[in-house]
Amino acid sequence: MIALLWANPVAAQDQASALLRVEAQLDSIGRVAERRDSVFAAASRTDTAVAGGLRVATPRQFRPLAQAAADQAWALLVRRFGTSVTSRATIPVIQFGDASSAPSPDADTSEIARSLEQSASQAIWRQQGEAFTEWLGGNLSGVELPASDRAIIAQELLRIPARPNRACYQGDAAACAVSLGLRAGPDTLAEWYLPEAWPRLATMVGGQLSGLETVSKQQCEQTGDSAACRAILTPAHVLLPVSVGGRRFLLQEALDAGGDGAFERLTSAGDLALADRLSNAAGLPLDSLLSRWSTAIRAGAPHGPARPAWELFLAAAWSALLLAVVLGGPRWR
Repeated sequence: MIALLWANPVAAQDQASALLRVEAQLDSIGRVAERRDSVFAAASRTDTAVAGGLRVATPRQFRPLAQAAADQAWALLVRRFGTSVTSRATIPVIQFGDASSAPSPDADTSEIARSLEQSASQAIWRQQGEAFTEWLGGNLSGVELPASDRAIIAQELLRIPARPNRACYQGDAAACAVSLGLRAGPDTLAEWYLPEAWPRLATMVGGQLSGLETVSKQQCEQTGDSAACRAILTPAHVLLPVSVGGRRFLLQEALDAGGDGAFERLTSAGDLALADRLSNAAGLPLDSLLSRWSTAIRAGAPHGPARPAWELFLAAAWSALLLAVVLGGPRWR
C-alpha cells in the first residue's frame, strides 16, 4: 500500500514533466514559424539596386535612392580604378536602408554614393595582393585623404626624430624614399634612426615578446647596448618614419598623376618592387613623384602669421630668467 502511495505521485510528476517538455517544444516551433514568416516578409520587401558590378540590397522604399547612389558610386569606381579592374573585381553585396523606416526627402545621394564607393574600394584593394596591404599596414585606401591631412603628415616629418624626415620635408627625394620605406640599405635601423634614439624607441616596443626579446628590450632601455637594441628594434617592432597616412597620400599622388589607366599600371606589374609600381602608375620617375609628394605636404602645412620681434625677444628673456633661477637662484618654497 505504501509503495502504491509513493508510485502515484511519481507518475503524476512524470506526466507533468512530459507536458512541460511538449509545451516547450510547441513554443519553440511557434517561434521558428514566426521567425520564418518574418524572414519571408522582409524578403518580400527587399530589392536590389545594380550598377555594373555593384549590388546594393535595400528595402523597396529605398530602391530609387539606392539606385541613384549606386550609379554614382560605380562611375566613381570606374574612373578611379579603370574598366579592366572593376570588371574583374568581386564586390560583396552592400546593405543599405532600414525596412522599418522611410527615406528622408532631403537625403544626400552623393554622400550615400561615397559610402558605397568606400566599401567597394576596400574590396577591390584586398584583391590586389600583399604588396600594398603590408606597406599600408592593412589600412587600405578606401577613400582619398582630405587636404587637411597634409598638415598632420608635415608635423610628423618635422617632429618624429628619424634621420631622413627633415630632409624629406625640405624636398630631398632620396630621403623621402627612405622615410617611406621604398629604399633602404642593409642597415635599416641605422638608416632610420640615430643610435642615440634607440633606447627611447625600445620603450615603445610592446605586444607579446619572447624571453630573449624582453631581456634585449630591458638592456637597450637601461644601458643603450647596441647589440641589444638591434635585437629588439627589428622591422617588425619599429614603425616606418612616415605613418600610414603619408604612405596613402603618396599612393593617391601616384594615381592622380597617372590619370587614366594608373591603377592598372600599379597592380599589373608582376614582381616589380613597390617603388617601380608607384613610378609606373604615376608615369614619372620615382624621384619626381616623391618631389611632387613632398611639395604637396609642404603646401598643406599650417603657416600661421609671423610673430612680432618684441614677442620673440620677451619669450627669450623670460626663458633666460627661468634658467638662471633653476641653475643658481633660490629654490621655490
